[in-house]
Amino acid sequence: MRVPNVWKAVKDLLSPAKGTPERARFSLGERPIPGKMPAKAKEEGKKRGKELSHDLDENIRALKKIFHVPESSDIVFREILIAEPKAKAVVAYIEGLSDFDKIFKCVLQPLMLLSPLRKGDLKKPVDRLESVLLPNGQVERTESLHKLVESILMGDTVVLVERSSVALVVETKGWEHRQVGEAVSERIVRGPQQGFVEVLRSNTALLRSIVQTPDLVVESLDIGVTANNKCALIYVSSIASKKLVDECRRRLLGLDVSEVFTSGELEQLIEDSHSLLPTILSTERPDRVAVHLMQGMCAIMVAGDPFVLIVPVNLFAFLDSAEDRFVRWPYGNILRIIRYVSFFLTIYLPGLYVAIVSYHPEMVPSAMMMAIAASREPIPFPLYIEVLVMFFGFELIREAGIRIPSPIGPTIGIVGALLIGEAAVTAFIVSPILVIIIAVTAVASFTLPNLEIGMFIRVATFLFIVAGAALGFLGIAVLTYLMLCHAFSLNSFGVPFLTPLAPMRKPSYRGAFVTEPWKVEKRPPYIHPQNTWRLGRIARLWDAGLTLEEDGTRGERGDGGGGGQGGSPREAVEGGKGPRDENGSRSSEKSGR
Repeated sequence: MRVPNVWKAVKDLLSPAKGTPERARFSLGERPIPGKMPAKAKEEGKKRGKELSHDLDENIRALKKIFHVPESSDIVFREILIAEPKAKAVVAYIEGLSDFDKIFKCVLQPLMLLSPLRKGDLKKPVDRLESVLLPNGQVERTESLHKLVESILMGDTVVLVERSSVALVVETKGWEHRQVGEAVSERIVRGPQQGFVEVLRSNTALLRSIVQTPDLVVESLDIGVTANNKCALIYVSSIASKKLVDECRRRLLGLDVSEVFTSGELEQLIEDSHSLLPTILSTERPDRVAVHLMQGMCAIMVAGDPFVLIVPVNLFAFLDSAEDRFVRWPYGNILRIIRYVSFFLTIYLPGLYVAIVSYHPEMVPSAMMMAIAASREPIPFPLYIEVLVMFFGFELIREAGIRIPSPIGPTIGIVGALLIGEAAVTAFIVSPILVIIIAVTAVASFTLPNLEIGMFIRVATFLFIVAGAALGFLGIAVLTYLMLCHAFSLNSFGVPFLTPLAPMRKPSYRGAFVTEPWKVEKRPPYIHPQNTWRLGRIARLWDAGLTLEEDGTRGERGDGGGGGQGGSPREAVEGGKGPRDENGSRSSEKSGR
């Protein structure tokens, strides 16, 4: 039996990739995309499947066999006789997924009662049904049995007519769902309070209400083989890199899995590397997704999941809060500094405490060290056992607080305070200074706005406690080096994870700190957007004594990015007010004031 090389596995996990794997990895730069794009013709042919027959009974038997009727009791097949033209038809839908009021008003009533009132010259029954008798916003023709099955599963109603191989799909979706409410996991004080829900079309509507541009593209893709689920790839066509869009589409269409129901599963299936550090951002805030889309990123939605994936991102996106954009930029920077300090406190504080007390007591003042030693004198456990017990106890309270029923939720806080605080200290199980250390670590961890980076920090805190207990400062330094090497090797859809710090880039809107909004001229260059410039030649026209009507268009930039597809609608209307010289300034008298 072959014994695995544990050291090599750990080294490959933590050390940066080199050589051929680095060159073959996907990049937004000049490197080609590895692999092939899925052939659209093959996908369409696969989805088309079996054709419908002219025999109505044969089509109904095929549908009933697919849906396991009569075993499945929620599949409804309603046989009706159309009044005019007189023809037999079958209406099929799923009870609970379809809105019966829509079915009654838009399908059954027009066909069975109102059809004699609507005369038409069309001879074929299907043509007359589609054009005259079905008063619905969306009516689609299909000859594919696979398409009929897919439409019924999505809540639509199917109308099949005798002696016709064409069926009509009527939009009647109406299942019960949660209404748009407040974002639960990313709450802010100032700014929009809406959050995504589990319905895909409601989420795309929320996004379109913010990003009001026809360049916003919502591609509908199918993922899952056995249980098919809808997925939406969203981007701004005039800004997002075409290479990034193609790579997202390639990864989504290249999944051979039985089912994908959650964004968490999809995130792990399409990410570049499997790491403790998340490289794909998930959020439930529409305003945050809109900001990333306008920077050139792509968003991925999964039907049935209120969290949206954003790619590509860097480390600072996980420490960014939506509230940073709704307050003045100095206050936003203060909030970010507090968040960065909390990030390092949560990771390092327990491990440093173990390392200092166990190996480096000379690093703290003698009076403090004597106080720590006196408080620990009656404790019967080694320091690292004491810290791990406290850390594990706090994690128990955190998990219990999340999953405990809300009426008794405050009770867990009281029990936790008694258990970890006063009772544990009085019983000489833990020292008072350790209670303070764990409390500071817990409070600091709650300041981090993203759940996934919080999960990584919980694991990293445990690792640093073990490293500090084993080797002191040396263990902490070695573990820090290994984690930095691993972070340097990570990519998020072709973007280095630690950019713009490594590799060093010019600070931009997606950097570590918030910049004055009138000085953020460019979109992040490491995403390679089609339209680089965000601001015009003069962003504050009023400061120069001009208005948008007088200036006509935004100032063109040297790389041809300004005034292009990403410009405002006013640009397209007023773009011909006068030629520009080589410096990009307009030759008209108005712009020369």
